[in-house]
Amino acid sequence: MATPAPKPPAGNTNDEALDVLRRLEPVLSKLDERTQRMESEQREQRKDIAKLQQDVARIDGRLIELSARVPSIWTIAAMIVSLFGAAFVLIRFAGGHG
Repeated sequence: MATPAPKPPAGNTNDEALDVLRRLEPVLSKLDERTQRMESEQREQRKDIAKLQQDVARIDGRLIELSARVPSIWTIAAMIVSLFGAAFVLIRFAGGHG
């Protein structure tokens, strides 16, 4: 069995409800203004975040491009060994021992 809806207290009238609404209207309008301002700021922040994402993607692309040109450790080791080899050959055979 469904329970009936509660009856309002005897003292409440439409005039009191209208009075409450009149008092709430300024507060609600301020709340609406704040909400609109926050939504506007949020749109601006989203634009800023999108720009930052593009900048990060561009920087990431540059880093990948640069890392492709950096020699590996094996290339550097081979260059050092060949330099020592060339120095050995020059010292051993080009020196005038006379």
